[in-house]
Amino acid sequence: MKSCVLGIEGGGTKTICAVSTLDGEVIGMGQSGTTNPNLASETEVKDELQKAICEAISNHRELSIEFICAGMAGTGTDANQTLINKLIRQILDLSSLRSLLSSRFNPSRNIYVCPDTVITLVAGAGVRHGIVAISGTGSIVYGETIHGQGVRVGGWGNLLDEGSGYEIGRLALQAVMKSYDGRANPTLLTQMVLDTCGLDSSDKLTYYIHRKDLSPSSIADLARVVNSAAIEGDIAARNILEKVSDELYDSISVAAKRLDFKNNDATLVLSGGVLTNIEMVRDRIASKVRANISAIKTIELCREPVKGAIQIALEKNVDCVKQGVPRK
Repeated sequence: MKSCVLGIEGGGTKTICAVSTLDGEVIGMGQSGTTNPNLASETEVKDELQKAICEAISNHRELSIEFICAGMAGTGTDANQTLINKLIRQILDLSSLRSLLSSRFNPSRNIYVCPDTVITLVAGAGVRHGIVAISGTGSIVYGETIHGQGVRVGGWGNLLDEGSGYEIGRLALQAVMKSYDGRANPTLLTQMVLDTCGLDSSDKLTYYIHRKDLSPSSIADLARVVNSAAIEGDIAARNILEKVSDELYDSISVAAKRLDFKNNDATLVLSGGVLTNIEMVRDRIASKVRANISAIKTIELCREPVKGAIQIALEKNVDCVKQGVPRK
């Protein structure tokens, strides 16, 4: 039997589960849909978690699972962390998975659930010290010091979050309609957005955005269109990206002011589809951070937050072994 840990990254769009040996080698991966408890029902979250876990271990039946770390979007409250912990326990109770648990595996001690911001910070900075900004469908900024002080800015849902992919998409739709009304100059966004939405006229957008099957991620996907238009020099698109960049920077700045890093250099970790794929946004934020936030010495881009979940699982497993966690 090969001893291993599971690292889970649960997002608003997709969930990734990775199986790692105790020396950090990833030997299995699984992927499924959203497991954000604020966006999906308890049954849906459980089904997607189970799918990702089972896919990750499908080719490795001779495993001994020692520890599980799940970094999940939507788990900023104790209630949602408890819910995810409960669902993972239920999944592990399946006969096909129960036999893969180590004799040392104690569900009350060997499952750790935390917000996705924590695993992303660890994946990018290597430690729980610094600031992480995530911008995907929604957005959030989180900071933590080695002394345990934590600060959250934003992350209140796609309708309220600033600096998110959803906001970029919403502003793009507004720009198209302003141009259509004659309240703004023509913009490349008009045809690009219509093509993406499969429409032939701007006035049909009002029906499109009120479709019951239209998901927040569909609006956020328009960020790609805005980026393309901005690269071509479209003023409306560039203004949108500058606005979103400045909003994210403001959140980072607030987090930095509320944290006491003392004399310990901090890292800023940038993650999520907007920050990993839109260079204009990323570069504008990095430039302002370097000019104005002296505590941040390095800026890292994180494309694989699940690696942070693996690192935390490995570290906590060592702690459990040292503490002599009772066998199940």
